Amino acid sequence: MPGPIRFFFWFRAVTAPMPETPISSEAFAQAVDRIALQRGPVVVKLGGSAMEDPAATDACLRSVAVLHRLGIPIVLVHGGGKPIDRAMADAGLVPRKVAGRRYTDEATLKIVVKVLGDINRDLAVRLNALGVKASALIDEPRFPLGAVKLQLIQDGKPVDLGLVGDICNHDEEGLRRRLKEAEEIPVIPSIATWSDYSDGRWLNINADTAASAVAGALQAEKAIFLTDTPGVLRDRKDPASLIPKLTEAECRTLIAEGVIAGGMVPKVEACFEALAAGAKSAIIADGREPFSLLGVFLHDSFPGTEITQ
Repeated sequence: MPGPIRFFFWFRAVTAPMPETPISSEAFAQAVDRIALQRGPVVVKLGGSAMEDPAATDACLRSVAVLHRLGIPIVLVHGGGKPIDRAMADAGLVPRKVAGRRYTDEATLKIVVKVLGDINRDLAVRLNALGVKASALIDEPRFPLGAVKLQLIQDGKPVDLGLVGDICNHDEEGLRRRLKEAEEIPVIPSIATWSDYSDGRWLNINADTAASAVAGALQAEKAIFLTDTPGVLRDRKDPASLIPKLTEAECRTLIAEGVIAGGMVPKVEACFEALAAGAKSAIIADGREPFSLLGVFLHDSFPGTEITQ
C-alpha cells in the first residue's frame, strides 16, 4: 500500500477534473481505510456502450491504473461487440444472433480475433502510457483461457452457435504470477484457445462469461461488470429505482417475476457464474459514468448493484 503522501497526490489527481468539489478530511480518511481493506484480486470487465465513449473509457483506464498503484491486483477483461459489428459491416457481413448470442462462422471469427486483438493491444498501450505495466495477452505464447465448443440446449434441443466457446480451463497460476511477481495488469480479450486443437485455433467467448471465469479462477474479491446500465432497476424506466444490493436468491425471484428481464438477465447470470466459481461478490456498474469504477472502492454506497450469495 503506497504511503499517505502518494495517496494524497493521487486523490487530488482523480478529483482534479471536478474543481470546486470540497473533500473533507473525514471523507479522505474513510477513502484510505476502504482502499486499505481491498487486497483483491479484482476482475474488471469493460464492455457495452462504455467502450464507445472515449471519455468513459479513459476514466476507466485511469481508475484501473490508480487502483493498481494502490496495491490492488487487477485483471482487465474486455469485449468489443460494436466495433466487431462495424468491421463486419465493412466486410459485407450481417451479424446474426442465435439465442441472444452472436453466431460465429469462420469469416466472423476472423474479424472477431482481429478486432479484439487491436482493442487488446490499444488498452495495454494506454495503460502503459498512464505509468503502469500492462500486457496485451492476445500476443502471449500461452493464452490464459481455453475452451471447448459451447453446447447450448434450448427447449430441449441443441442450438448451433458456430465457433462459440465454453471456457473449460484457465492458466490460474500464470495469472497469479503476473499479478504478484510481475506486478502488472493482464488485459484479456473475450476469446479462448480451442482446447481440441494444438495449433492456436480460437473460439469466440461472451465477454461476461470470460470475466466470470477469470474471477472464479482467481477467487476474486470483486468481479465488476462495467456496462451500459446503472444496475438492476426495480422499474426499468426509472433509474431512481436502482437496487443497490441483492443476493442470488433475490435475483432469481426478480427474474421469475419479470423485474429482471431482457438484456439484464445474462448480465445477472454472469454474476451468478462468477460467484459459483469462487468470486466473493459481483457488481454491475454503469461504465458510461466516468470514474464509476473508483466509486465502488471509495464509498459505502455507489451507483450500481452488488450481488452476493
